Amino acid sequence: MRSEEMLKDVEQRLDGMTIYEVRQIAREVKAHVTSGQKGTIIDAILSIARGEADFAPVSKRGAPPKSDKYDERLVADVLRCREYFLALNGGAANESTMSVNDSAYEYGVLSEKEYCGYLDKEGQNWFLHAEELVFVSELFVSRYALRLGDVVSCKGRKKNAADLVGASEILTVNGVSVDQPLKRKNFPALTHVYPATRVILSSGNDISLRMIDLFAPVALGQRGVISAPANCGKTTLVKSIAHGICANYRDFELIILTLGARPEEITEFTKFSDKITYFYTSFDKSDEEHVSRANLAFEYAKRRVELNKNAIILVEGLYENIPSELVKNYLFCAINAEEGGSLTVIATMPQEFNYGGVANMVINVSPVLAAERTFPAIDVLKSYSGREEALLSEDERHLSVALRSQLARGTAANEIINLFKNTKNNAELAEIIKNGR
Repeated sequence: MRSEEMLKDVEQRLDGMTIYEVRQIAREVKAHVTSGQKGTIIDAILSIARGEADFAPVSKRGAPPKSDKYDERLVADVLRCREYFLALNGGAANESTMSVNDSAYEYGVLSEKEYCGYLDKEGQNWFLHAEELVFVSELFVSRYALRLGDVVSCKGRKKNAADLVGASEILTVNGVSVDQPLKRKNFPALTHVYPATRVILSSGNDISLRMIDLFAPVALGQRGVISAPANCGKTTLVKSIAHGICANYRDFELIILTLGARPEEITEFTKFSDKITYFYTSFDKSDEEHVSRANLAFEYAKRRVELNKNAIILVEGLYENIPSELVKNYLFCAINAEEGGSLTVIATMPQEFNYGGVANMVINVSPVLAAERTFPAIDVLKSYSGREEALLSEDERHLSVALRSQLARGTAANEIINLFKNTKNNAELAEIIKNGR
């Protein structure tokens, strides 16, 4: 909406208000009111909106407002109009009314184009992380009830090459036009229930995914940990899980967060699939930057859940790059919401991390198997999912128990792994175990 259209809209909305409501708007925008007539008060508000008048000093004189409530969006629009008109006049109030047309609207603008990115707050300012950092005013944030992690598309412009791009018009929020009301929930108010909807990862003969499906089945809303020492194949497991989700579930929102990574690892991850949303930092970044990017990734995931979507976030480098007191806060974000939607968190962790009482799914990687170069180096006896009896079929449960029993009786782990390698799928392996072959 151009400034002259917004100004007309403001005037129409003021005309439809009672004199008491108009007076409250005038107080909020600090209009200089000289008369008690409704028309005069509206003219004073419009003078503020056009940038023709300065803000009036705050006065305690006059009748107190009948109510503290007022139209916040209308106040934001008045101040937004003022920003436009003052910008057109070089930032100073003008005593004459401006005539705004297409050429005037473009006055002083070096470039104006569309941007799309994730809304973030750095210090006291709001920005979009797009191909170029875009400043978003508090007025836009308030008007459209924007939240951290929202995907916002906007028109942006700057007056000269040295200026930061500023959002001049918001177009969509999370893919929905701002002309339509965005109906969504509030993440902190969602109700946690036990994960019950299974996520099957294996589709081909990826042995690691077949083992996870059998010994540590994934479910929507789980709080999962891949417990592994360094250089034991946990990154390969993360990629396998991502591949399985992409192959089997096109409607899931898959997010990968990699903190403190090597630049070549970042390149490899970001080329992995165009179906994945990536957030990352390299190892040369500060602790504050790691925390900022982790916040953005998790807030983005929460916004998906508020829209009834199923989001899965795979995290690497959380424990190593985030203050220890924050690690559990991020894991706590996992939720299977009773109201709909879910956030599944699966994070790689060193084996010294105490996941007891935190995780309800654990994939434990054996350093002994990894040292022997036996992959996937999954420690079957230490890997599990909470309430797995509700996730596995009866045949899968029998197979899982039978293989765990063999390991407990002394069967070598590489023999179990060979059983997976010599069969096409878990159903075939279950038949072999059942028949004692």
